[in-house]
Amino acid sequence: MTIKNTLTLRNLYFFLCIVLLLLIGYKGVHIYQKIQTMAQAERLYAQKKLVQAEEWYQKASRNHSLLYKEALLASRLQELAPITSMKQNLSSLDQRLNQVGEAGDFSAFMNVYAELLDAEEKLTGHQGSYASYYDEIVAFYGIPDDVKRIFLQFIDLFNRQADEQLEELQYDDNSFKWNLLRIPDSFYGGEKQKDEKLLSLFQRYDETVMTRLAGAGHYAELLNWSHAISSEYASRSVKAAWVSGKTDELVLAMLQKDAQRERPADFVSHAKGYRDYLNRSNQQNSDMLEYIQNQINRWILAADEMVTEQNYEEAVALYEALSGYQDMSRPLQAAKLAWTIHDPIRLFNMADIQGSFSYVSGGGKRFGGLAYAIGVDEGNIIYLAVLNADESVQLFQNHDFPSEIAIRQVSIEESLSTETNPVVLVEGGTGTDLVWYSAYEARASNLIPLFQFTAESYQILPDKSLLVTNFEGASPEEIAIFERQGDQYGFTGFQPNYTDIDIADIESHRNKKVRFTINILAGGYGEALAERDGHYVILRGELDFPAGSASIIGTFSEYQQMEIPGSQDPPASDPTEPEDMPAEGDSMEETDIPGDSVPTEVINPEDAQPDNSESRDSTETAKLTQVPVIQVESVE
Repeated sequence: MTIKNTLTLRNLYFFLCIVLLLLIGYKGVHIYQKIQTMAQAERLYAQKKLVQAEEWYQKASRNHSLLYKEALLASRLQELAPITSMKQNLSSLDQRLNQVGEAGDFSAFMNVYAELLDAEEKLTGHQGSYASYYDEIVAFYGIPDDVKRIFLQFIDLFNRQADEQLEELQYDDNSFKWNLLRIPDSFYGGEKQKDEKLLSLFQRYDETVMTRLAGAGHYAELLNWSHAISSEYASRSVKAAWVSGKTDELVLAMLQKDAQRERPADFVSHAKGYRDYLNRSNQQNSDMLEYIQNQINRWILAADEMVTEQNYEEAVALYEALSGYQDMSRPLQAAKLAWTIHDPIRLFNMADIQGSFSYVSGGGKRFGGLAYAIGVDEGNIIYLAVLNADESVQLFQNHDFPSEIAIRQVSIEESLSTETNPVVLVEGGTGTDLVWYSAYEARASNLIPLFQFTAESYQILPDKSLLVTNFEGASPEEIAIFERQGDQYGFTGFQPNYTDIDIADIESHRNKKVRFTINILAGGYGEALAERDGHYVILRGELDFPAGSASIIGTFSEYQQMEIPGSQDPPASDPTEPEDMPAEGDSMEETDIPGDSVPTEVINPEDAQPDNSESRDSTETAKLTQVPVIQVESVE
């Protein structure tokens, strides 16, 4: 064996000895520790410090270096088993409390804390004589200090969360409030201190949020937030009067600003939102509602005055704005109707007719509707619009008016119109003194042509027939007659150009063509004497006058003196002319000069009549008088 090998074996042996010595020392230390641990446990047990004794007995049981008083150790552990159980439960809870506390999980922490309280109730109530050791065990693990420390950490966390949310303008999460409320009063110093601290924090936070929402114009969000937070407080029995108080203060400020700026639409929106907020929150604020109603009433009076002043557009806009808060349907409808009557073109707009209109007119409460309008557009299309009671528009129109005729006037032909069938009259220019007349009757959503003619004018008679003056194509002196034939008027002839009278009225129709019935005393050509009921006239004209009764058409223009058989009631002389002067404009013929003898040819009425001497006095004497002269056109 070499020296090298000898050294190596020796070193190995030496190393093994050292290891053995270390193991023996280690074993000896543990043997000593177990003996000392057991002795300490026995001392504590003897001193009735059972919680600490149990801890030392547990240490001894875990030391397996020496079998030392194992029976006694087992006996003691069995005796102290309730304490061991309590320590195990509380130790586990303490570990969990610290874990969730360090994690910042408040909900989990409160769950573990609830378990701790439950364990306290159970352990102190079911462990018999060992229940009194509960407080010593929790103190042994430092559980009360841990709980207090963690709760205070959460209180600080939630206060900082409130400030951070205000800085970040995040107002939806109010969980920090409810978390703070869950923390027991004792960690605030008592119930009173808790209420003071938390309510002060909550009020400061809530008023800041509401003020910011109002300042940013988020009115709906303000009311919704206020309602929601009030409900949250109520569900937790928290009396937060500052919420409704601040809400009322901010709403009143906004309403006053709306009123000062004369913004009724904004005012109504804010007022309606506030009223809904009160209803949702089951709150009352008579002062605020009275202020709102007074302002609404002031604007209603202003709108009424606008209608009176015919400022309809602004009145309607104001009524519509106020209708968002209360029913304004009646004054709004009345204002719109008055506006439509004042500005009939609105009816065409309501009927969705596009274009430019002229000769527009209208009125109210006619033709079965609330209002009506007539007019024409740039294409000579004629319109009649009627506003029905349900505010729908009934439209009548006609597209057939000649485009080459320049319209001068559009009107309602009153004499021909009825409530169910109005008649629209359109007058057009012809380039002459004559007028183009076109009438249209409203039937079945159309304007049906009633008549069309060109004339100087026309007149409607009581029987609804038309007398047309200077009808185009006829003599200017002739009056055309149009009569209704079914749905339209048609030409039926010309009106006679004379007036039917009684011979007694002849002198009141001087220089006018008349027709009358008279008895021609003696027939002849060119001139004849005629009489009826004691009234005499001289008939002249280039035609034959047959004796007997006849219908005469002619014109009275002058007088002539002649001898007439005596009569009880001769016709009166013209009171406007002296008997010795001829009629104005008449020629000075010999027969017209007063004082001259009668005409060379005198018609004696006795010559033209049979002898009736048996029935009348034959001693009648002739009488000189002035007799109307009729220039005769025809004898019938």
